[in-house]
Amino acid sequence: MDKDINRKLLELTGFEGEELEKILPEWRAAAEVVGLTDEDVAHAVNEYIPLNWNVQYLGVRKMLGAYLRELIEIAKTKQYKAEGKKVLYGILPAIATNYMAIKHAAGDNLYVGFPDLMLVTILNGIFHKAAPHLYEAEERGFTYGCRHCPLNKMRLSAYASGMIAAPDVIWSWGFNCDEGPKTDEMIQCLIGDDWNYIISRLPHDTVFGHKDDDDEERVRYLADVIKHDMEKICEKLEVKFTDEDMKYAINASNRYIFKLGQLVGLVCTADPVPLGGNALTMFQQIIGVPCNAGEGYGYMEEALDITIAEMKEAIKNGEGVLPKGAPKLGSYFVPFCLPWIDRMFRENGVATTFSQTLTPSKKQMTPSKYKDDVHMATAEQWLKMPLGQNMGYEAETMIEKVNTLKPDGMIMGFFDFDRWLGSHHKMVAKIVEEATGVPHFYMESDFWDDRDYNEESLRTRIESIAQIMKLKKEMS
Repeated sequence: MDKDINRKLLELTGFEGEELEKILPEWRAAAEVVGLTDEDVAHAVNEYIPLNWNVQYLGVRKMLGAYLRELIEIAKTKQYKAEGKKVLYGILPAIATNYMAIKHAAGDNLYVGFPDLMLVTILNGIFHKAAPHLYEAEERGFTYGCRHCPLNKMRLSAYASGMIAAPDVIWSWGFNCDEGPKTDEMIQCLIGDDWNYIISRLPHDTVFGHKDDDDEERVRYLADVIKHDMEKICEKLEVKFTDEDMKYAINASNRYIFKLGQLVGLVCTADPVPLGGNALTMFQQIIGVPCNAGEGYGYMEEALDITIAEMKEAIKNGEGVLPKGAPKLGSYFVPFCLPWIDRMFRENGVATTFSQTLTPSKKQMTPSKYKDDVHMATAEQWLKMPLGQNMGYEAETMIEKVNTLKPDGMIMGFFDFDRWLGSHHKMVAKIVEEATGVPHFYMESDFWDDRDYNEESLRTRIESIAQIMKLKKEMS
């Protein structure tokens, strides 16, 4: 085994010079905490990353490096607790602004992050090694046959195995996922009563197509929920936050979303397509996830800036991940933590592009009408997001994106394990296809976890979808 394989990983993911030397021992310690061996790292460096990610771009390599920074931070949570720092976790679906505001108020005295999401994303997306932790969760009560969400499994497993510290508080968002908050109750009951949680909820009681963010009464209700729970959380964390902290977070979020809109526009309208959909979606994921390393969006925003510049240059030079004229496939989510799926579509001549849920709509990019009330602005931001809307309103924004970005097809599915999204995907696929005329394909699979399928088992379906899209493209 190459004794410098960990150094090569960091070099591959955009680290160099003094920064690399400083972070190398921290990375080695983190790899040990999360159970990554030198053999796992070698597989990532020599095969998995070059095969599945567009590493010809510095921005993509730095994006992967930004995720590795977050893994290092996760592995330090027990150290941080021992040093007297506070620890705040969250879960999906959520928005990052509230966590960023609390982090801004507390500074280095607080760790903030979504360890379950980041662990699954990084361990499977970069190393393909989340499975051992998911098996452990199943042994501890997450019945395998019930197809529970791997994020909830990872949260339980990571704490039970001592990988992460117990949080001073975990803010569980029960706006959509009802299993997420129940998982925190399960962890507290089965593993340790020092797993403290606060749950925010929002009833799904508006009529189909109701524009929740235009309903001031509903915005105010949610603003009151968020403000109340933030105050309880900050009391537990002994953090004093102000409206200025919220304004900082909202401005940082709006800036990142604006840049993200630039990247999506460049990638999805270019021919040939210059970037894989898995990389695009990894950048997009961060609009709903706080980073602990760096201010605001930290190193992810730096990687985004570099990637935007590289995309402009690639488009100018006519460079693409596939030849000009290749069909473009949008999705609800491109499976970024299983990047081999994106690669298989490319191998079959189809370029995956934007994610419906993570691509900003025109409304998301418009300034808030509640500029003088940060809590109302935050609530409005949530209700503008697809996962914050009722299905009719979400379908409307999905239709807007399809009509704007003009993909040749859309792929839905990968959430058949989810009580909400499993049926949701099938319904919105029909609605959006009828409204736009763009064919929608459905693929039953697990977005986070590929233990039940592999490249060979999906190959026929991917080949069939690709063939249909190429035929339709030729006939149009």
